[in-house]
Amino acid sequence: MISKDTLLSNHLFGDLKPKDWPISIDDLPPGSALVGGSVRDGLLNKFSQKPDLDFVIPINAIKFSENLSKKISATFIKLDENRDIARLVIDGWTLDFARQVGKNLTEDLLRRDFRINAIALRLQEKPEIFDPTGGMDDLKSKKIVAISEKNLLDDPLRILRGFRLMCELDFKLEKRTKSFLKNNVDKLSNVAPERIKTEILKIAHSKWNSSVWQTYLELQLLKKWNDDTLSYFDLQRKDITSKELLLGCFLAKLICLLGDEGLSNLKFSKNEIKRCKNLRFWVHKIKNLGLDELSEDERFQLHIDLEEDLPSLILFLNEKYKDVWLERWKDPSDPLFHPSSPLDGHKLQKVFRIPPGPSLGELIRHLSKEKAYRRFFTDEDALDVARKWTLENAPFL
Repeated sequence: MISKDTLLSNHLFGDLKPKDWPISIDDLPPGSALVGGSVRDGLLNKFSQKPDLDFVIPINAIKFSENLSKKISATFIKLDENRDIARLVIDGWTLDFARQVGKNLTEDLLRRDFRINAIALRLQEKPEIFDPTGGMDDLKSKKIVAISEKNLLDDPLRILRGFRLMCELDFKLEKRTKSFLKNNVDKLSNVAPERIKTEILKIAHSKWNSSVWQTYLELQLLKKWNDDTLSYFDLQRKDITSKELLLGCFLAKLICLLGDEGLSNLKFSKNEIKRCKNLRFWVHKIKNLGLDELSEDERFQLHIDLEEDLPSLILFLNEKYKDVWLERWKDPSDPLFHPSSPLDGHKLQKVFRIPPGPSLGELIRHLSKEKAYRRFFTDEDALDVARKWTLENAPFL
């Protein structure tokens, strides 16, 4: 009779569709094993078309990967020379190869971060799930359990990764593990900013459950990079169904996780920082003043600043605005929610002999604003408005 473990191993191996991989199992040295996220997600029935494949091999991983890259025409990347880790990228696939740490696979897995990430699939004639730490029990009970505090401190990024896994998998942090994370938050300062940024992006893109923010506040994971008072609790919309608001969630979460200075210190791009700064400014202004108290000019500027990211702001607004604002934003012809000038700069220069510069910019803004509030409807009307503006501002042109 075939045991349950053998059946599960065979099912997992089959569901991972090794025939679709860009390498053959025969390309791997004897004693190789598949580990990490693909095994974990496979056991959770969360299969993706091209999962990232992490292999542990018992020989020099960098040299092996470089040779294999030539055989399959893949891009070779040396990830960590000291720890002997390399990556191959080919046709949308990412394959990481790491030399086995310790004398055997057990020693390797016992040095990993969390038990759910320390499950291996031995790639032998009869594939075999190998779980020396009890990670499969954690998958069943939906818990994230650290193998040891020392393992987390070996790479402090694992402190943030534990929270990220909680977000992505909708799992709970085991009590002792939560203490490990909380007691070592300061060690994150020793991690390269780019690596922290990668984890934060995954956190912001994940679907948070109701307890995520409470846990975040308890752990104070990113306090070094967040000097703002915004809270995820400020979001008025958490039961989100529309695809537009789901897309808006990313930026809304990001400004709750990081302040503007933190975004800069963690190497976010100038465009990402600008978008977050604009969203944060208007969330605070509306929170303090009230949306109905904004002046006409302020409301117009809001839509200039947040035309691309209005769904993120809508998440912070009172329920009564949500449907109306979303429908208007989805209409590209709405002149307030998508401000634009009825006349381009070249025509204005030609008709009114205004040179390029600040004055031309002010006129275009004036026309865009008048159009936004529907004070004219034709190009002839727009020319009349522009003519009046140039006469009033003639001494300054």
